[in-house]
Amino acid sequence: MRHLLMTIVVLFIAVATSANSVVQQPLYIINGKVVTIDVVKQLGNDLESMTVLKNKRDIKAFEHLGDTSNGVIVITLKDAEEEDMPFICADVMPQFMGGDIVAFREWVMQNIRYPENTILQDDVVAQFVVDRHGYVDYDKIRILKSDYPDIFGEEVKRVISSSPRWTPAFNNGYAVSHVLTLPVTFRLATSDSIKFSGEVDGNILVMSFGPETSKVSDKRPIYIIDGAPATPEEVRELSVEDIKDVTFSKQADMYSYYKDYGNVEDGVVIIRTNSLDKNIENTPDTLPIFMNTSTEAFNSWLYENLRYPEQLRDKNIAAHYLVKFKVDSAGYVAIMEIECIKGTAHKSFEDEITRVMLSSPRWTPGMKNGKAVSCRLSSPVIFGSMDI
Repeated sequence: MRHLLMTIVVLFIAVATSANSVVQQPLYIINGKVVTIDVVKQLGNDLESMTVLKNKRDIKAFEHLGDTSNGVIVITLKDAEEEDMPFICADVMPQFMGGDIVAFREWVMQNIRYPENTILQDDVVAQFVVDRHGYVDYDKIRILKSDYPDIFGEEVKRVISSSPRWTPAFNNGYAVSHVLTLPVTFRLATSDSIKFSGEVDGNILVMSFGPETSKVSDKRPIYIIDGAPATPEEVRELSVEDIKDVTFSKQADMYSYYKDYGNVEDGVVIIRTNSLDKNIENTPDTLPIFMNTSTEAFNSWLYENLRYPEQLRDKNIAAHYLVKFKVDSAGYVAIMEIECIKGTAHKSFEDEITRVMLSSPRWTPGMKNGKAVSCRLSSPVIFGSMDI
């Protein structure tokens, strides 16, 4: 491998110094320092990796170091010091097959397999590290959120770990490890002829998606649809595509809260629908664009403007949040949910997230069939140092 890299270096040098052409040298960077082509020529077998950057977006972070008009060649020597902790927001974010995290999510969804013999659904949030060589280590993939981690979480880990090699992140000219967060949604295929029915068997809510006829259970929970009591018949009239999520509980704290609605001894089935989100386009032709760059650029902007709350500095607490928001058809941001998925939740963290989110510059909205539409997005936010 190192022999191949040295061959490539020699080839670039040969092209750059050709006597028959005008010299157009890229900017050479070794272990974070700008060097001349003569230094590059003296490299021996200590070459660890080399990355050639030509894309304007990729080389922008190096413009302050010199002339980047002919590209940038970043070289790392094998004795370069490893980063102790992966970066959360580097100068140049990791690139997947020429794209960003959005391109990777599309690749994941193309390769994901819905687990067999299950009618369960799940919203999974995975955190993984792209190391400084562009590889993803299975052992460093963490499932931050999943109702069924042994089923859906494992499938997400399988696909992420099979990822093709990335272009790593760069910070101050060094290739560095970088943390990324990826939400993956598992939903059953929908059909107008498929109806929902829910029955309780012991402590388990049996979810069946099929013909409306079903075995009637002696157990009768209380049904709540979007905060209001509902009959089993109203529940059965819901189509799969109407349902956002379903929660079944027999916890004691549910008794006092829902006792006015009826007998809670057989549990409470809480159903949230998509009725409040009908103006959101789930399959836009194009995603919203932030500051004329990309959706992913918003994450960098968010970290540049977030501040760790002053009143929490002495407490030394950390938290990892997932912020769900929408960009409406006019390009404005509205917060939908701020959820702490790891660490210690605190109102000061949530207030800071709200402050920055609502100060977002106006976006270019997503498009569907040539019209601007509202789109749902999410961004990870980390306060303090979180173990990976």
